[in-house]
Amino acid sequence: MVNEPTSQNQPSSAATDPELEKLLGGAYDAPPVPRSLVKRIDRAIAAEWGEPPNLGEKRPARGKKTLLRQSRWIKSLPIAASVTLIVVLSVVFSGNSRAYGWAALVEAMQEQGVIQIDADDETRWLSISEGVLSHRSSSSSRFLDIEEGVILERDASAMIVRRHFLPENTEPALSRNQLVLGFLLGEPFRSEDSSHRLAGVRVVDESWKEITAIGSEQIALKVTFETNAFERIELNVTLDPETELPSSFELLDSNGDAKSLALSYPLTTVDELKTHDFPADLSIVDVNTNGDPTLQVAPNGPPATNFKAAANDLTTVETLNRDPLNPKPSRPPMFGAASDWKAVLPVTLPGDEVVKQINVLMKELWRKNKISPAAPASNEELMRRVYLDLVGRTPSVNEVRSYAGDKSANRYETLVDRLLKSPDHASHLATVWRTFLIPEGVDLTAFGGVQAFDQWLAERFASDDSYDEITRSLLLAEGRLSRSGPLLFYSAVKLDPEQLASRTARVFLGMRLECAQCHDHPFEPWSQEDFWSFAAFFAQISRPRGTLENVSTLMRVRDVDHGEVTLPETDTVVMPKLLDGSGISKDTQSTARRQQMAHWLTGSENPYFARATANRVWGQLFGKGIVDPIDDFGVQHEPKSAELLDLLAGHFINSDFSLRELFRTVVLSRAYRLSSGAETNDEERLDWFAQMNTKALTAEQVYDCITVATLLNTASPSGLDTFNVNRVGNSPRDAFIQQFRTPSGRMTEYQGGIPQALTLMNGGLIEGATGLSSSGLLKSLEAPFFSNKQRIEILYIATLSRQPHASEWKLLKDYISDDASGTELQEGLADILWALLNSAEFTLNH
Repeated sequence: MVNEPTSQNQPSSAATDPELEKLLGGAYDAPPVPRSLVKRIDRAIAAEWGEPPNLGEKRPARGKKTLLRQSRWIKSLPIAASVTLIVVLSVVFSGNSRAYGWAALVEAMQEQGVIQIDADDETRWLSISEGVLSHRSSSSSRFLDIEEGVILERDASAMIVRRHFLPENTEPALSRNQLVLGFLLGEPFRSEDSSHRLAGVRVVDESWKEITAIGSEQIALKVTFETNAFERIELNVTLDPETELPSSFELLDSNGDAKSLALSYPLTTVDELKTHDFPADLSIVDVNTNGDPTLQVAPNGPPATNFKAAANDLTTVETLNRDPLNPKPSRPPMFGAASDWKAVLPVTLPGDEVVKQINVLMKELWRKNKISPAAPASNEELMRRVYLDLVGRTPSVNEVRSYAGDKSANRYETLVDRLLKSPDHASHLATVWRTFLIPEGVDLTAFGGVQAFDQWLAERFASDDSYDEITRSLLLAEGRLSRSGPLLFYSAVKLDPEQLASRTARVFLGMRLECAQCHDHPFEPWSQEDFWSFAAFFAQISRPRGTLENVSTLMRVRDVDHGEVTLPETDTVVMPKLLDGSGISKDTQSTARRQQMAHWLTGSENPYFARATANRVWGQLFGKGIVDPIDDFGVQHEPKSAELLDLLAGHFINSDFSLRELFRTVVLSRAYRLSSGAETNDEERLDWFAQMNTKALTAEQVYDCITVATLLNTASPSGLDTFNVNRVGNSPRDAFIQQFRTPSGRMTEYQGGIPQALTLMNGGLIEGATGLSSSGLLKSLEAPFFSNKQRIEILYIATLSRQPHASEWKLLKDYISDDASGTELQEGLADILWALLNSAEFTLNH
C-alpha cells in the first residue's frame, strides 16, 4: 500500500535528496515546457496516483526546486512511477537559464587582461592573471606585483624606490578577492592597514537580475563581502550578459558611503605600463632590515643624492643586491656536461608556494627574452586540455556542464585534484610510462601482452606510491617471465645488459648513454668504459650464455653471483661503476649489483633522477621539455631555465617523489594555463613556454575520446558526473590502437597519414559512433524536449567541449533548420557528429 502525503503531514521545510538533486543538476539543458503540457502531467498523475504535484501552479523556472522540496512525495510513489516522473521532470525542469556570479565575473576579468579605472586625479590598472596593480597620478606612480612580492614607487624625482613584502594571505581564492577589491577601493596595499582591512575577505551573499540599460539588456549583480574583522562591503555591478565583463561598479562600505566607478579595457600590457613609469635606466633604492636604504645604480642611470630621505617612511626589508628591477635571487644553475652536475637541493616550500615561484621564474624568463606571453586560455580550452593531459580523454557532456556550473573561485584547482585521484589518471599514466619503458615494435604476446604491465603500473600510480619506490620495484623485479607485470621490462630487451643499461639511463637519468656503447660519446664526456661499467650492474642476472634470439616464459629473473661484460671486440672485463664515478665498495660487495645500482639511481643525492623525472613531466604537459629532447641531458641541450628545473626537481624530492604532486604543481602554473590560440604562432614564444604548444593525440587518446563523446559502451559512468574508461582487456580498443598507431616522434608534430585518416573517416569505431542505431549520443538526442539548436550544442560540447562559434552557427543553421525532424534531422546530426570527430580540433590537444 502506498502512503500518500498530504499538505497536513508534509513538513514545511522538506529536506532535499542530495542524490536526486545531483541527478537533476546534471541533466541536459532543455527549453521551458509549455504550461499546457505541465497541466496535462498534473492531471495524468492525479488520475493515476490520487494527488497531483501541482506543477502547473509553479513557474517552470522554479520547477527543479519544487521537485526537490517534494522529494519525499516522489519517493512514496511506486518505483515505476517514480522513475518515469524523475526522467520526465529532470528534462523538463533542468532549465537553460544562465547563472551569474562574482567568481565568473572575476574569471572573465582575468581572461580579458588589463583593466582600467579613471578616478579623480589618478588612473588605476589591474591584471588579475599576472597579479599586478598599478596607478599613476600627477605626482607619483606605483606598481605592485603580488607574485614577486615587490612594490615600486616613484615621485617626480629620477629615482625608483623598491620594497619587498609577503602577501598577508596566500590562499589563491581569497587573495584574488583582495586584489580586485583593493583595486576598486583605490587603496591596494597602499599601507599596512589597507592590506589588513581586506584580510580574509569572502563572498557571503550574491544575487542578480536582468535589467535594461542604455537601450540594451544588462545584468545587475549584487555582491556582499565580509572580512575577518566582520566589515561588510556591498558591491553593485552592471555587466554584459554575454561576456560577463563588468562595465560599472558601485561600492557601498559599512558607513553607507557610495562610490561609482566606470571600467574600460585598454589595449596595453603590464610590461608596457611598467616600462612607462619605471624606466630601466633609473636608479633603484632598496630598503634593508635596519631601515637603511641601499642604492642600486642602473646602467647609464643618474646618481641619486637624497635617496635616504625618500625611503624613510617605507617598511624595511632585506636588500637584494642584484640587477635593477630583478627582484628574485637565482639558484646556482646547471652548467656544462651532465657528468659535472651536482645533487639537487630539496625545496622545502608548500606546493602552492612552489607554483608562485614557477610563475616568478617564468615571468623573469620572458622579460629577459623580451617575450610577451599569450593570453590565458579560456575556461573551455583549459578544461579540455587538463582532461586530456591528466586522464587521457575529453570530458563528458555532464562533466563540462558540471564545471561550467561551478562558480567557486578555486574550481580549477578542485578539478585538478579530482582528476589526479581518478582511476583514469592512473591508467592513462600507465599507458604513457609504458610507451618509453618498453621499446617499440616488440611482440610481447607470448608474455601476456602489455595488459599485466599496464595494470601493475596503474595500481602503483593509483595508490600514489613514491616514484623512487616504483622505479626500484621495476629494476629489482624477480620471478618467471610468465608472470609478466614489471618483468616485462626485462622480457622486452631479452635480459640483455647493454639494452637494460641504455633503457634505464634514458628513462630514469635523462641521458642517451648508448651513444658511448661502441666508442666514446661524440658530444658528451661519457667514455665507452662508462657505458659498459653501467651495463655491468645488469650482468649478474640469471640468463643462458651467448646471444639470445628469443626468451622463454619459463626463464626466471633473479640475481646471481656470476656474469660480467667486456668491451666490444676485446676480452677486457669491465667492472661495475656508477655514473658519478664511484664503484662497488667492500662494504657492499655482498649486495647484489642491481640493488646497489637501484639504490644509487633513486637516491636524492643522484643529480639526474629527480631532474630527469621533472623534465619528463614538464615535457609531457607542454609538448617539449625544459631540456629538449627530454632524454638527452648534456652540453648539447642546455635547459631553458636551470633554476626552473631545479625548483621542480627539489620540490619532487621534498614531496617524497610524488608524481601526483609534480603533475599538480605544473598544471597549476601560469605557463600551463596560457592559450595555444594566439593570433600568430610565434616560434620564439612557443620555445620559451609563453604560449601552449598544440599536441597531437595518441591512438589511445583518440579512441578514448570517441567512446566518451559518443557514449559507446566501452566507457562507463562511475557516478552521476564522471566517467571511467575501460582500458585494460578491451579488445576493440587494442585493435583500433594497432590500426591507428603512428610512428613515434615529437608530440607537437602530427605523425598521422592516410591509414589514420581512413580509419577516422570510415573505420568500424566511427561507424558505430555515428550510426543511428548504435550511437548512444545520437539516441539521447531523440528526446522530444530538445530544440535542434540544443541538439547541435550538445554535439559540440561532447566532442570539442565548447559551444559552436558564431561563424559555425551560420553554416549549421543552413544545414539543419529549426523545424527539421524525423530522418532528415537524425541524418543531419549524424553528419555533423562525423565531421566533428574528423576535425583537426578533435584530434589535437590545444
